[in-house]
Amino acid sequence: MSVDVSIKCSCGSVTGVARNLSAGSTNHVKCSCRGCQSYAHFLGRTDDMLDENGGSNIFQLDPKNFEIKAGMEHVVCMRVTPDGPLRWYTDCCKTPLGNGFPRGGIPFLGVLPICLGYKGTSDEVVKLVGPVRGHLNQNKPIGLSEKLRNAGMLARFACQLLWWRVRGGKSWKPFFDEKTMKPIRKPLTISEDERATHEAKSGF
Repeated sequence: MSVDVSIKCSCGSVTGVARNLSAGSTNHVKCSCRGCQSYAHFLGRTDDMLDENGGSNIFQLDPKNFEIKAGMEHVVCMRVTPDGPLRWYTDCCKTPLGNGFPRGGIPFLGVLPICLGYKGTSDEVVKLVGPVRGHLNQNKPIGLSEKLRNAGMLARFACQLLWWRVRGGKSWKPFFDEKTMKPIRKPLTISEDERATHEAKSGF
């Protein structure tokens, strides 16, 4: 059963709705990369975004189901590295929204659950979008079963991406210009020194 959930930043300036959320319509993953950890420190939201081992829970969906209804003027984006994903958040209260590709067209958005009112690593997220199907970028050796699990998650994601593209065509809402497919905000890329500072804070 799918549900619609309200999008709301911490201060209430940005609102919207995430539609048709379910275990079947999303791909729930955990990522422990330095980029996600640095992003959490950049926003000052580590308690909301990281678990005790530095992992971020993210669920991937078709961005046509993610609509900002009010406060779009507060939506901005950044990149941890010059060639990294665009990470969209609010400049009013530093609430993370979603991560995506540097250009529009490919229907993909990785949503950070805190914008829906859920702590990013809570059991409530699992109830909303299903279990974690894979854990990427772990800072430790993993066994065969974990490798197979991650491979299955990636295969599922590839199938979903293809289906979203065939069904909905080129994706641009809500973060890209429909004609140019460029981001509606110029991304901020943090300096190497700032990135190093954030990585040092992580300690994972």
